[in-house]
Amino acid sequence: MPTITFNDYSSVTKTTNSLTIIRPEVTKAYFAEAKIEEVEVENTSGVQENEIYTVISGDTLSKIANKKGTTVSAIIESDASLTDDNKGDLTVGQKITLPNTVATTEKKKKITFEKISKGTIGKDIYVVVETKRLNGYMMSLNIRQGVSKCVGELDENVMLKDDQDDYHTLLKTKIGGMCETDFVNKDDYVDHAIFKLAIDTNDTKRKEDWIKALEKETDKKTFLYILTDAHTINGQEKLNITYLGDTEEGEIRGEKVTNRWLDVDGQWFELKNGCKFPITPEQLLEIFPKSIKDRREEVSKAINSYSDEFEIHNLNRMSHFLGQIGTETGQLKDLKESYNYSAKNIYNTFLRKVLIEHPTIEDKFTFKYHDLIDGYNATLECEYSNPSTNSQKGYGHKRDVENPIEVTRVLLNGKYVASWDYTAFKELYTVKSSYTQSKTLFDYVYGCRMENGKKSTEDGSDYFGVGFIHLTGKNKYKALDKKWKELYPDDPKDFMGDDISLLKTNVDVAIKASMIIWTHVQNGTNMEADNGNNNATIKAVTKDVNGGDNGLEMRKGFTKKAFEVLS
Repeated sequence: MPTITFNDYSSVTKTTNSLTIIRPEVTKAYFAEAKIEEVEVENTSGVQENEIYTVISGDTLSKIANKKGTTVSAIIESDASLTDDNKGDLTVGQKITLPNTVATTEKKKKITFEKISKGTIGKDIYVVVETKRLNGYMMSLNIRQGVSKCVGELDENVMLKDDQDDYHTLLKTKIGGMCETDFVNKDDYVDHAIFKLAIDTNDTKRKEDWIKALEKETDKKTFLYILTDAHTINGQEKLNITYLGDTEEGEIRGEKVTNRWLDVDGQWFELKNGCKFPITPEQLLEIFPKSIKDRREEVSKAINSYSDEFEIHNLNRMSHFLGQIGTETGQLKDLKESYNYSAKNIYNTFLRKVLIEHPTIEDKFTFKYHDLIDGYNATLECEYSNPSTNSQKGYGHKRDVENPIEVTRVLLNGKYVASWDYTAFKELYTVKSSYTQSKTLFDYVYGCRMENGKKSTEDGSDYFGVGFIHLTGKNKYKALDKKWKELYPDDPKDFMGDDISLLKTNVDVAIKASMIIWTHVQNGTNMEADNGNNNATIKAVTKDVNGGDNGLEMRKGFTKKAFEVLS
């Protein structure tokens, strides 16, 4: 039978039946990002107050209880003058004491952690170590160079910056230390050791060497892994811990210790250089004061992840990029263009501003999109079935209405438009109701151009403005689809089908897609942006993005504000 001895009392022994040994465990270790949000927490104790209610004609205790959200029995309990015997004998004007529980709420912060597999030099991240039966003990952590030499020799500890901005290769923290914070869900982490850190160094020469080494690596990245240790810390040497890691490092009582994590192919943590021109949620708030906090955080994170890849990495390029996407999305909020055009909006956007030469009256003009107007019906077929020139590609549907309206044009804000404002127009004509507040509008005005089919194909509304650049037209969707597959063969997307929805709902995908359009489809936008933040350059960049000059003044405002904030 087993004999138990006691470390502090070596002369004391005890013979016992067979024992099941339950050892403390370190079960997981991983890199993570933290999400901190405010949540409303109800004070369940409530505050008990009394309300004096005056009985009115027709009242019964049951009716009063329904009105006040309580029960008859609760009313009887709260008012000493009421009993089960007299509860039906209410009189008008009688005063009744009612219970009234007032629920109170308060705002508290909640923290959650999401696993990540990649990061950059200098960026704050977390390492989460999950354990069993180790609460209150200390945990140590190293991050090590994996695979081959880069920011360190193979298996060498990498320099880290801790949450106090001090630099070490070894970090320590208390398991369950999160329970000493004010987070509403702190008890979820009673068995967790949580390290906030950055992979960084205060040695300028070493950092320069890291950056150079990463630039030479395939895909400009290296691989790291985690080493955890709770059994060699002073005072904890006798802990008989089971580690459930990937590979071994040392021994406990003759047993190999698997306390390396992510130290296997396919599991490594990828480290890259940080972006050359990072932006912050706080800067986005200054530029876009009506933007939403969560969206600012998502956008800044995505931009910082991909801006170097698409060479949007200096003041001019980033200012123009932000100015354009902020205008297209209404300060980063709307990743889908609205179908809801009123008759007035239709006139001002697609009639007044879009004039063509009158087909029969010399030196006169008419509306390009006559089918929008009651009494004028165009043949809704494409003029060119296989357009080859730019003029043919942008022509649109047939322009064969009878007796097209004669329009006088005037110069307004530097652009020729119809002389009628909407008030004058509607005294003479009416916009068809079938086009107002309807996607049908875009099936017509976007039909037969941008490689879209005719109105009946519904290409105009299928390949409609989405994402941060409000990608429009089948040709742009095709170009994005092709380039994405070329750049990311291991992460293919179908931007001609199901994955269009990601451009409306997934900020990370939508930002990356907008940068593909910016750099590869609108070939030359970065070089255009390098000409500065003057009005002429903003107009040229707007032409690349929008195809015209819609919202030009807003684009100027946001671009110049971005330049000011980011300078």
